[in-house]
Amino acid sequence: MEQNSSKTLVLAVVGVVVLVVGAWLLMGSRQAAAPEISGPALSQEDTTSAIEAELDATDFGNLEAELQATDADLNSL
Repeated sequence: MEQNSSKTLVLAVVGVVVLVVGAWLLMGSRQAAAPEISGPALSQEDTTSAIEAELDATDFGNLEAELQATDADLNSL
């Protein structure tokens, strides 16, 4: 009976070792290189001055009137 329990212990240890090695190999194979994502090429005009010029040219409408309307709505609460 003692020999049967030692065989069970050895099989359990071997099984755990096989599972650990298998998991380690599986995780190692999943660490493939990330695919390269190519985006639009940046031009030399993407500088601070070009961005500021675009912001200055943007029409935001009458923000002050919109904020006054929002303030009036909040004050009425």
